[in-house]
Amino acid sequence: NEYKSYLRNVILFPMSEYLSSKSSSSSSRFESIRSGTWSNGVRIFSYKAGTATTIRTKEDKDDIKQHLEQACGTHKIPRISVYMTTVKDDHNTSWFPTNTKQKFRFHAFVIFELSSSSQANDKKYMSLEKDATGITVQVSLTEDDVLTKFGGKEREGPHFEEISDKSDKSTEDLIGFFLKEDFNKSRYEVAKGNHCKTFANDVFNFLANSACVPGIWCSRVCIISYKGGIPETHWTGENEDNIKDKFRIACHSENLKITKVSLLRVPLEGSFLPISSNSKEQSSNDNEKADDEPMDSSKVARVSFLQKQGVTYHAYVVMECCTNSGEKKWISLEKDTQNISIQVSSFERDILLKFDGEFRKGTAKKVISDKARSDATTETLMKFFNDEHFNKTNYSLAKGDHCKKFTKDIFDFISEERTYDYNARETAARGAIIGTPIVAAVTTGGFAVLGGVAGSVIAAEGVVDGAAIGAAVGAPAGPVGAAVGAGVGGLIGLFLGIVVGATAGSVAGAVVGKVKENKLRDKKNRD
Repeated sequence: NEYKSYLRNVILFPMSEYLSSKSSSSSSRFESIRSGTWSNGVRIFSYKAGTATTIRTKEDKDDIKQHLEQACGTHKIPRISVYMTTVKDDHNTSWFPTNTKQKFRFHAFVIFELSSSSQANDKKYMSLEKDATGITVQVSLTEDDVLTKFGGKEREGPHFEEISDKSDKSTEDLIGFFLKEDFNKSRYEVAKGNHCKTFANDVFNFLANSACVPGIWCSRVCIISYKGGIPETHWTGENEDNIKDKFRIACHSENLKITKVSLLRVPLEGSFLPISSNSKEQSSNDNEKADDEPMDSSKVARVSFLQKQGVTYHAYVVMECCTNSGEKKWISLEKDTQNISIQVSSFERDILLKFDGEFRKGTAKKVISDKARSDATTETLMKFFNDEHFNKTNYSLAKGDHCKKFTKDIFDFISEERTYDYNARETAARGAIIGTPIVAAVTTGGFAVLGGVAGSVIAAEGVVDGAAIGAAVGAPAGPVGAAVGAGVGGLIGLFLGIVVGATAGSVAGAVVGKVKENKLRDKKNRD
């Protein structure tokens, strides 16, 4: 089950939705996903005693706002959840095993719990979802109406909660966000990433206090502060001011001076995954992870995805900082397939060896280091971070937006003199990997040729010596015996000369070639 989240959210869901959009019409509720026409208006279903009343708004913002406010009222949103429901289908997926078709077809929607600050018992429930025909809102006093029904009819398949979190926002915030993003005008297009799952992700990430939907890029920043080796995790909002404020709180409301910056690499399989609890790197005082405790499936999915793309390592930046009173602190920044993480601690060990409070499995190696420029502080860092909109740039290997590019940008900005060129280093590393055996082979071959030449000389001498010996041995038998003896002796001398010379040359070439290969490999490792 470790890869379930990644497979369902990133691969199988968009694929199944694409198949759904191509399949023929059906009499079910999901007929609209296959054959419907997009509408910029919003459908609102209001339930009373289990019966739904339908309103379809116009596409202008004022009309949508008016009807949503009437349906939802003014409420707090104490909790938000993303649900997935399987979509039944009896055709057009013949290449899937029959008994597993439903497992590969999912529809995502968001459920809100609404509460009134004035009346504790005044609760409502609301659902928000997107399909090929538009955006649908459902409101009811009963959670079951919005969870198990769509437009007054039962949803087709079983449903399950994907993720849930608390929220401190209100229906006013939600409506404002909806209108600002023009969700009603963003058509359902799987190829462009506009489908129910990304819509649910956007809404959830805006409202939720901490969690992010697994498998999809999150524009909020995860800030991890260590106190006595124990992590405290806080998620920022998406806006620049919120990121800056929460980062400043993590730095104890000080504008820390950055004195040194380093870029590190760790083997990919050890970047996000924790080491086992019996590792010698973990002390008994740390929160150890039991050997039989399952890995975080989202972390496993992140590593698995990158490994399949040929990525071998993960990069991150570590900065040494100083408070106004002279106390040292360390900060790390890194980007993975889901979000950007910032770690802050009074101990370098927490930052170098841990990710999200758990020890990294691999050993980090320092790639490049430099003094920080004179005006480098945590506030100038955050200004640069927000100006570049790093949190809103998805992790994309194809577009070159990945951990190496992110760490290069941060390092180059903070560094006083040096710049990091990961492309040049990787080219040199690949050249060393490819060139080492080539150089060794050429060297070995060269010595083999020299050996052959030497063998030929030895063979020539062997022919003369062998012929003389053979002639002397055959002389008593007369002229014929001397001639035969000279011929046989010459051939034996030729054979021995070639074998001895070529073998000696090849062995010498192999030894010298191996020595050069080892020197090149050592140089590559140092680089």
